[in-house]
Amino acid sequence: MNTTSIPTTMNAIIFDTFGSSDVLKIGTSSTPQPKAGEVLIKISHTSVNPVDWKIREGYLQGFLPHALPIIPGWDVAGTIVARGEGAEDFEIGDRVFAYARLPEVKNGTYAEYIALPENYVARLSDDLKNEEAAGIPLVALTAYQALHENVKVQRGDRVLITAGAGGVGSLAIQFAKLAGAVVTTTASGKNHEYVRTLGADHVIDYTSTDVVAAARTIEPQGFDVVFDGAGGDSLSQAWTLIKDGGRLVSIVDTPDAELAKSKNVNASFHFVYPDGKALAKIGALIAAKKIQLPAFEVRNVREAAAVQDENQKRHVRGKVVLEVTFK
Repeated sequence: MNTTSIPTTMNAIIFDTFGSSDVLKIGTSSTPQPKAGEVLIKISHTSVNPVDWKIREGYLQGFLPHALPIIPGWDVAGTIVARGEGAEDFEIGDRVFAYARLPEVKNGTYAEYIALPENYVARLSDDLKNEEAAGIPLVALTAYQALHENVKVQRGDRVLITAGAGGVGSLAIQFAKLAGAVVTTTASGKNHEYVRTLGADHVIDYTSTDVVAAARTIEPQGFDVVFDGAGGDSLSQAWTLIKDGGRLVSIVDTPDAELAKSKNVNASFHFVYPDGKALAKIGALIAAKKIQLPAFEVRNVREAAAVQDENQKRHVRGKVVLEVTFK
């Protein structure tokens, strides 16, 4: 491992106590060293996801191990700059992207460098820019894994996807359509045209319409699959809209097991996990123009606090990508 040109310290967005976005500060941290089977990535871009502010506010302390101070962020696009012992899948200089959730919440991607296991990482094709790729890993893997592993979406399935204009929803619509499903989604009126460009067959304006009544009009017999991307009332409504024997997956709340049993519904909660091979497949689908990138805008990592606030208030269509420059 040649690290002679890699600084021993790096700039990062850091918080050392849980709280509002005010706890996010620009600071320095030791540059990670890749262990056996790991690669060191020089980060050019990351992105903001709801999990970032949920971690910052302390909501996931009982779910995942945490160690303060914490650098937020789980999406990364950048370049391989060093390899640990036995890491042979990538070359120095390869452009890559990854979902960077490590076993302990501590070293994230709002920083200049991150060390990751090789099996988290996928190579970027020449026609996919870093800023485009940075918004893909968490949302795409969430949608891909939930649809193909939890509910096993099939050709002809009638599928309801809530929060279709969001980062995960925008990919879930496309993966479901690619599998041959008929897709209904919920979105505010301003996003109807957007979700239709992604392939949605039917759109319900959740801000001005009785979602349950509208959904029953579209699918009187009920849906084969419900993909819940919003939780709360959205999940509660799902129970009345799914067929007997249907499949439900939520990426926000854990469905009630007793209720699922009483309604003969196969219900599950899905929390995304790193998978470089699946991410490579998704990248190939994007390169082949079979999957459209979610809408995104690029901001600077120094704006992380403001962007997390916007994400928390759901004032974002698709994804906000952060360019990792601190000058």
